[in-house]
Amino acid sequence: MRRFLAIVGLLILCHAAVAQRGQQPPVNQWPKYQYNSNFSPLTQITPANVAQLTRAWTFNYGAGSLPSGSLGLDYRFEVQPLIIDGVMYISTPGSPRDPNVKSTVTALAPETGRVLWQYTSPRNIHGRALAYWPGTGAIGPRLFFATDKGYLMAVGLKTGEPVTSFGNGGVVDVYKDVASDVVGESRRETFTIPNPLTVYKNLIIGGARPGEGLPPQPRGDIRAWDAITGKLVWSFHVIPQPGEPNHEDWTGDSWKDRSGANVWSTMVVDEQRGILFAPTGDANHAVTGKNLYSNTLLALDANTGKLKWFHQLIHHDVWDFDLPTPPVLVDVHKDGRVIPSVLQTGKMSYAYIFDRVTGEPIFGMEERPVRRSDDPDDQAWPTQPFPLKPGPIARVGMTRDDINKMTPEIEKYCTDFWDKNKLQASSAYARPLRNASIVTFPSSLGGPNWGPLSYNPQLGLVFINVHNTGTFRSAGPLPPGGGQFGVPAPVGQGGGGGAGNGGGATDRRTGAFSYRLPSGATVPCYAPPYGALVAVDVNKGEIAWTSTLGINESLAELGEVGLKSGTQNLGGSIATASGLVFIGATNDHRFRAFDAKSGTELWVADLPASGHSTPVTYMGKDSKQYVVIAASGGTAIGGGRPISDALVAFRLPN
Repeated sequence: MRRFLAIVGLLILCHAAVAQRGQQPPVNQWPKYQYNSNFSPLTQITPANVAQLTRAWTFNYGAGSLPSGSLGLDYRFEVQPLIIDGVMYISTPGSPRDPNVKSTVTALAPETGRVLWQYTSPRNIHGRALAYWPGTGAIGPRLFFATDKGYLMAVGLKTGEPVTSFGNGGVVDVYKDVASDVVGESRRETFTIPNPLTVYKNLIIGGARPGEGLPPQPRGDIRAWDAITGKLVWSFHVIPQPGEPNHEDWTGDSWKDRSGANVWSTMVVDEQRGILFAPTGDANHAVTGKNLYSNTLLALDANTGKLKWFHQLIHHDVWDFDLPTPPVLVDVHKDGRVIPSVLQTGKMSYAYIFDRVTGEPIFGMEERPVRRSDDPDDQAWPTQPFPLKPGPIARVGMTRDDINKMTPEIEKYCTDFWDKNKLQASSAYARPLRNASIVTFPSSLGGPNWGPLSYNPQLGLVFINVHNTGTFRSAGPLPPGGGQFGVPAPVGQGGGGGAGNGGGATDRRTGAFSYRLPSGATVPCYAPPYGALVAVDVNKGEIAWTSTLGINESLAELGEVGLKSGTQNLGGSIATASGLVFIGATNDHRFRAFDAKSGTELWVADLPASGHSTPVTYMGKDSKQYVVIAASGGTAIGGGRPISDALVAFRLPN
């Protein structure tokens, strides 16, 4: 009897342990980039115990580390790992410093970081994750990736061996179909697919990074290839060609060999409805028309590439306001209905929510006049579309009341600067005037910039990280031809530089609306926060909360008000069913967890370098929930900070 009771007691304890750790996770816990709108059903790590997270293991891929530096786009380690059948898969870039460090596809044991197999690529691999195709019939599963100079390749999931039956000996040249005879091979060095491919049925779908120069350039078409053979299945011309709808928006030959309006971010498929959602960038210095389909959310038939609906979110972009964030699939509970919806945001700091099927704005949208320049060469469009709800998720303008008041000295200098230079208040999409200086928001950095959003369907909240960076422009004519407003540099945040007596930075044309501290660091003349995490309630169309994101160590001499002013950030977040949001992204080399309901920061850990990437969470074979992030640093917002080759895993202690 005692033995029986002991066995029963053991079973009860085991059951309780399993219940505490959450339900058994699926075999393929994270099979694709931004899987399940970056939401995990795991609940072992909770708001109550997340502060106990400790480092479990670190994998270094071999490029080494530096105390400070930057990396080109092609060498940043920003991968979101895939977790398939109990194995972790990542891609790693080569090194610009060491030619012996080669790009790889690597399979790791997710509980230890131990290498299971590794494929060394003959070309540098781009992208922030691999793309997994599960196979069909006798054809086994594959991992797809893009490389430099415009190639697609595939390796077997189980073996890591190249799939030689794919394309031409295992390689598909994706440059040749978008480069006309005029362009030829001249732009191949800068052409690639920079983000993970999208998999739908037996198709692999990708956008492009064709370059941002004036024509002639390769086109930035959206294309689908056969996952088995590599043959091109369909193309969608993001610059409409002759005979296609909306081609008339491009006057004369302005459409020819133009590379703009490309999807350099990531696309998302509603697999149930077969709809591909694709966010595009600007049209690269185009000077007439609305520039369709630039700065547009496109809804395409994923099987054929045919256009279903679209919304251009910025007409004739002269600000460099791309749509760098992937769309997020959400369900909106409104008026007693559940509406399958898609949320899109971009650098312009608004969030737009549409019915996935019809394209109807869930909370309304209207065209409003925006303030143009009084310069006759200004080509900005006179109106822009605004969502009625929610309101701006980051700063979109500035008045005198928004002056930085961290200290009396900063407030006085910045107020005097405003008054002396007769700065005018600015609003969304404001343009510079010939006879007035202004500070506009956002800058070409955003608002939101690159980094996937996350969505908690239980709470109806989408989490968006933003930064508030303004651009100062003194009075004077626009650049010739009305040019992009990105010519003046954004106002610095916590960096060195600045000039002049009394702490002022006086280079008026290049973003000098800032105050220089005794240490030499500069602080913007507009008030913080400079970085934030924002929760949008998709059921109400309202901002649920905003929390400052990041520690500004360069402003430590100002005390807590400087340290906790927030930082610029690039990267994405994930949400969990236990009510957590995990995010790196900030340029302060830290990894954080927030309470999804309130926005309270619950946990923070140091990283070898800033995690300008998107984390992932999974349940290991040891019944422990892990959270993993790539910590590479080296981005445009991370100058002077560490760079690393580390993938770092955290878990609760035993």
